[in-house]
Amino acid sequence: MKLCFFIPLLLLLFYSCNRTPEAKTVKASATQELAKEVAAELSDKLSNDTVITLGSNLLSTYRFFKPHYSDKLLWFDKAKLNSNGDSLFRLIGQSMYYGLNPEDYYFTQIKNNLDSIPMDRNYVNIDKLVNADLLLSNAYYLMGAHVNKGRFYPDSLLLQTNFAKLNRGWDSLLWAGYTGKNLRGSIDSLEPKNYNYRMLKKELGAILSNPLLYQLDSIPFVSDKDSARKQQLILKNLIKQGFYDTLSTDSDSLRMAKALDKLQRKWYIQPDGKLGKYTKQALSYNREKVIKQISMAMERWRWEKAFPERYAFINIPAFWLTVFEKDTVVMQSAIVCGKPETQTPLLTSKINQMLIYPYWNVPVSIATKEILPAVKRDTTYIRRKNFEVLGKGDKVLDYTKIPWKTYSADYLPVRFRQRIGDDNSLGVVKFNFFNPYGVYLHDTNSKRYFKTSSRAQSHGCIRLEKFVEFADFLIRDDSVHYTHDSLQVYFAKQEQRKLALKKPLPIYTRYYTAQADSTGLKLYIDVYRKDEEMMKLIYHK
Repeated sequence: MKLCFFIPLLLLLFYSCNRTPEAKTVKASATQELAKEVAAELSDKLSNDTVITLGSNLLSTYRFFKPHYSDKLLWFDKAKLNSNGDSLFRLIGQSMYYGLNPEDYYFTQIKNNLDSIPMDRNYVNIDKLVNADLLLSNAYYLMGAHVNKGRFYPDSLLLQTNFAKLNRGWDSLLWAGYTGKNLRGSIDSLEPKNYNYRMLKKELGAILSNPLLYQLDSIPFVSDKDSARKQQLILKNLIKQGFYDTLSTDSDSLRMAKALDKLQRKWYIQPDGKLGKYTKQALSYNREKVIKQISMAMERWRWEKAFPERYAFINIPAFWLTVFEKDTVVMQSAIVCGKPETQTPLLTSKINQMLIYPYWNVPVSIATKEILPAVKRDTTYIRRKNFEVLGKGDKVLDYTKIPWKTYSADYLPVRFRQRIGDDNSLGVVKFNFFNPYGVYLHDTNSKRYFKTSSRAQSHGCIRLEKFVEFADFLIRDDSVHYTHDSLQVYFAKQEQRKLALKKPLPIYTRYYTAQADSTGLKLYIDVYRKDEEMMKLIYHK
């Protein structure tokens, strides 16, 4: 008897605990009832003053759009999108034209909510309706914040959540766009005015509007397995790009080498016709990756503040330094920057001094990993490379009397310093600027790298090809103390001399793998894989 009683009770409890609560619905024709239920649902969801979460979505711009809510929805009239709502939904769907990702603005979630609002012809799902409206509000303000200052804190690659530090009045501009029914105009007004950003956006729009552009197959080079299949993919890719001459009478290997050479020149890779690591990286690009690469460059331009009237700008993936004055290019020079394993850091500083005929004080990492092993093999390495060995108090020691065999990477009680001269690794002049990384800009005794296209070859410092021209520019406004002729005299004498600059020059080292100007789009290899890191965070793959 007791068993018969408890079984139905257990079934009832199990059913009650596991069934999904029914959604709150209202007849679509019951206008007053619909308004009343919407107001109640809004009041419940907007009860928190500081934060709101819908499912797994933290509405991070809540504090900016909450004041505009009363007891009515912003983006719907009754249960249908109003004109602003329709415009915003389409704008979110086209956010890739801003270098953004529609899914960051809940595009699929909003669409699913829109599809679920009408339960049938007669009833409206209140929860889905209100959720869709709030998601649209956050999407609008979030998109405005992102086009204004980007999605990341630049120093950490953490997603931004504090939008109070954006340009003053940014939220007011968005609300004015809402009241004036000009949402796109308000979003556009928050974009960077920078020429580089605008040209990249133009190139991105051209690619997105033409599905025939960059229709390439990405070739993975995870392993060397199935090499015959991989060769076919490479051949197909090079033919599609117009690099492989199918009508040539040359041998297959020669035609392939010539095709790879053309591909390398397009990507500013050293053209040797061989399948090296950077060439493999170039072959991994397809339409989707090119679009994302341009988007990553646009993201980085959003991080930039206004540049001064005169400054030096180094773009690491392009291996190039450009000096600007009043938005005009004054000079350009090839550079050599850090290898992927010893990267040149991104920084902002000011060049305040030139050191003519500098010593090279060898960093500990280079001393232990490179110089000490060489000295252990042959102590004459010190003399041949023009090094001095320094002990306590920078006393110069006799290197022939040092017990090198007892030294190791963990125990090296001496320092290495390279004497001044033309064969010094820093060359004739070093341009000093404060930074916590111990890097600088300098001439070099290894000129051969300037003749190559892939110039990630240093330990982190930046080698400058046109150092004389750059030095002339730095002293141009201090003719009382220095002239071009006096510089030439200093360069001719192998004596160390410090030149304090009357006008320090701001210097920026940056990382842009996509650049655009009036001549078109230039793409560079992601030599430090920084774009890949950002893409994974944004696109989650």
